[in-house]
Amino acid sequence: MSFSRDLGIGREDTYLTKMKVIETVYFMRRCAVILLLMTAPLAAHADQTDPRLDDLFATLKSTADKNLASEVQQEIWDKWTSFDADPAIDAQMREGVRLMESGSLRQAEAVFGNLAGAAPDFAEAWNKRATVRFLMGDFNGSKSDIARTLELEPRHFGALSGLGMIHAHEGNFDNALLAYKAAARQNPHMFQVEKIIRQLQKKLKGEAL
Repeated sequence: MSFSRDLGIGREDTYLTKMKVIETVYFMRRCAVILLLMTAPLAAHADQTDPRLDDLFATLKSTADKNLASEVQQEIWDKWTSFDADPAIDAQMREGVRLMESGSLRQAEAVFGNLAGAAPDFAEAWNKRATVRFLMGDFNGSKSDIARTLELEPRHFGALSGLGMIHAHEGNFDNALLAYKAAARQNPHMFQVEKIIRQLQKKLKGEAL
């Protein structure tokens, strides 16, 4: 069946009609590209203010798929740790993490301290220093940094679980339980969080662990 007959036109109109169809298709493609650009997400600063975190947390709380949960957790950490607005700050974060992972805690603490001073609204700078201070045994300093982290990102399940660890270490099991429950509300897939909550509940009831 011919193209022109499908359209119900004669041979004399075939060329003009084909040209009009081509122009129409081209126009529609241009419109599709423009629409795609209009609806594509705008580039967002990848820190705790990234609006994409809302959907990630919604997925994390609702999914029963452990593989998906693991991927989402990693995406959340990636966004928390990145600072696309300033490559120099982003580089400092990576350097601080490298130092911390290599065991150079004093140097890491200094890097994260400088980072928190340069970008005081960057939640992960405070959380990373809190982690380093915890590893160094500076629990008061760690709690102070965790408080600042949670001011900037109340959903920070890493900071909440860290606070729970400090409270448990200090024998403050009531507050440890509250902190771990808060962490689990944000991320029910945290490693062994439900087991830790059950152990703390038994501890508070005087039961054997």
